[in-house]
Amino acid sequence: MRNLIIILTLLLSPLISVGQLVTSAGGSPANLVQNVLLGSGVTVSNISFNGSPAMIGQFDGTGTNIGLPSGIIMTTGTIYDTGDGPHGPNNQGGSGVDNGLPGFSLLTNIAGNQTYDAAILEFDFVPYSDTVRFNYVFASEEYMEYVGSSFNDAFAFFISGPGIPGGIQNIARLPNGNQVTINNVNNGVNNAGPCQNCAYYNYNGTGSDAPYNSSTNYVQYDGFTKVLTAVSQVQCGQTYHLIIAIADTGDGILDSGIFLEANSLSSKTPVEITHSISQNLFNNPNIMAEGCVSTTVTLERGTNNLSAPLTIPINLSGTAIEGVDYTNIPNSITFPAGVQTVSFTFNAIQDGIAEGQESVILTFPIIDPCGNPSPLVLNLFINDVEPVGVTISGAPMECPGDPVILTATPTGGAAPYTYLWNTGETTQSITVQPGSTATFSVSVTDDCLNETATASYQVVVPVFDPLVLSTTPDITEICPYIPANISANPTGGSGNYTYQWSSQFSANLGNTNQITVTPSTTTLYTVVVSDNCGNSTTGTVLYTITSPPLLITMSPSVEICPGDSVQIGVSATGGFGQYFYLWPHSGETTSSVWVNPYETTTYEVIVSDECQTFTVEGTTEIVVIRPTANFTITSETVFNNVPIQFQNLSVDAISYQWEFGDGGQSTIVHPSNIYSDPGFYTITLIATDEKGCTDTISRPLEVEEEWYIYIPNTFTPDGDRFNNFFTASTYGIQTIAVSIFNRWGQLVFTSQDLNFKWDGTFDGQVVIDGTYTYKVAFTTNSRRNRTLVGHVNVLK
Repeated sequence: MRNLIIILTLLLSPLISVGQLVTSAGGSPANLVQNVLLGSGVTVSNISFNGSPAMIGQFDGTGTNIGLPSGIIMTTGTIYDTGDGPHGPNNQGGSGVDNGLPGFSLLTNIAGNQTYDAAILEFDFVPYSDTVRFNYVFASEEYMEYVGSSFNDAFAFFISGPGIPGGIQNIARLPNGNQVTINNVNNGVNNAGPCQNCAYYNYNGTGSDAPYNSSTNYVQYDGFTKVLTAVSQVQCGQTYHLIIAIADTGDGILDSGIFLEANSLSSKTPVEITHSISQNLFNNPNIMAEGCVSTTVTLERGTNNLSAPLTIPINLSGTAIEGVDYTNIPNSITFPAGVQTVSFTFNAIQDGIAEGQESVILTFPIIDPCGNPSPLVLNLFINDVEPVGVTISGAPMECPGDPVILTATPTGGAAPYTYLWNTGETTQSITVQPGSTATFSVSVTDDCLNETATASYQVVVPVFDPLVLSTTPDITEICPYIPANISANPTGGSGNYTYQWSSQFSANLGNTNQITVTPSTTTLYTVVVSDNCGNSTTGTVLYTITSPPLLITMSPSVEICPGDSVQIGVSATGGFGQYFYLWPHSGETTSSVWVNPYETTTYEVIVSDECQTFTVEGTTEIVVIRPTANFTITSETVFNNVPIQFQNLSVDAISYQWEFGDGGQSTIVHPSNIYSDPGFYTITLIATDEKGCTDTISRPLEVEEEWYIYIPNTFTPDGDRFNNFFTASTYGIQTIAVSIFNRWGQLVFTSQDLNFKWDGTFDGQVVIDGTYTYKVAFTTNSRRNRTLVGHVNVLK
């Protein structure tokens, strides 16, 4: 039987307090099962693993949020910290490694979809009680985005053997009996419900949402279960087979993992042993500090035969000597009738000899439920306690009056420690602000050896020379805009200088010791220099420009008619020496130019002086104004010898000149004219505004020879003496074509005779009364084609 000595030997390795998940290969799968997973009351054999070696290993979860301190980790990708493994912080929304491995048929049946990247650990075991159990956590990157989808990564713990219903069962189940999967242990796709057994679920973020993407989030998986227990009824001493398997479902992209708690694969023995030490000075619960640490050993028996007393001998061994290195361990321990738990306490003795680590082995011979000897072994160790020492640490004082934190760091002895500073303070750290260099001391006494150590620390208060500043000498120039480098050169103070330049025109010109300036006028530059202790001083540089500012005056804006010429110019004052001009629109270099725009135009001039370090630009606008000539003819058709009226539509004009095209003229606003002969004429209107600006418009006019046609709208073909025919009266018509239609579009009459007459019959019969449509196409004497369409009523 796998006894307790292996467990306790493992516990002797130093415990690591970390805030991040740590993983390692951990040796072969057989080593992981035998030396990591296995607890008391179980033996294992025939251990095998199917999958990539990178998919299984050992983890240390101390201080993480996974809920298990250490054990075996199996993943569908990798256990290593490659950026795609299980290590935090959770800074990816979809981490994983696709190993390209096949799935596992038993998991495919559970998932209801094809599985990939299966990791399968299996072995035989023999329990030595009626129950086997181990603790685990299931985690996945498929949370939370793929909850309820086909990517329901699967895992299971398949147990088979005597008495197992159906021969094989999956014992990865919740306390309520439900199977553990992504799709039935979650809080919805967005972690907002609906809840599916979410009392057993831990949300770990999506890899991007605060506060989960932080250094306090120790595992990469977006979600994982609370710590669960896989448990099964078994028969004592019989052989069982266990398959621990996990696989991706739907694809091999995003990973899932199983964390199996160390030493949790166990079958409860008749007597369980636990222990505790009064102070864990060596960060290991199995190491006692010599002279000041006691250990309490507790034994607990089951309820079988609880009514009878039970005595268990205690056999001692190890390198430590009873009565010299430790005392008070009894020869046996007795459970009185009806008592389930008993304890005893013993001490490690301070002998004043540096002996290194010594061992104390307590062996409790018991018989397991199968009737086999199964001794419980407790391995403990005794370490010497180092003499008490103390050091003081503190940062140097950078500036006089700065606070300095002094911290006493004790070594040796045992906590708790008491502190006494020469200031009278009794805390581990103190804050001091001496005005001059001073020495501080502390005495530290431990709680084990009751030894006192002292240390001192000198706080040096720095003394600096006064902060003095020299700057660039004042500058004088004739012309503006000449670049100059000005600088500030401090000495003294505490160093680490900062600079702030300004002038009367700008509050922030730079923060380096040297700046380049190009002033347009006389400017006083100021620099404030500060050291890192808050001392500051001020310096100035006066940059004087002797020439007055160059100023220009532009000719005023004027209004002109389109194309008229006008002179524009600029006058300059100030500056230095003679002036230079450039009109960009023409390239001219005189102070004034002539322009003749047809549209409103803005003209620019560039002026400089003999400094040639800058230019001054000016503009003036020439506004082009003119009326808008426009007219219309009131008649659609114009006949000769008939007065024609012209409608003047001009805008912004005050006088008009009309040319009618037949030699006739007029200055009337809305004139008329009579054309004697038919033909084509051009009508011209010249409109003039109050400034004498003109605009001209011409339009063609066709004058036709006079014509008309009259068509009645009713006639009465009843045989009396009046209005028996439908005909037309015409004048100035050369040809005509008449068509008459009934209401159904049927042609009932047609003629090309200028003197046509319709008697109201069709096919020899008088048409019925009603309205008929006519179409009359004709040509005038001026050879213009026209068409009339209308209706005529037939009444009898």
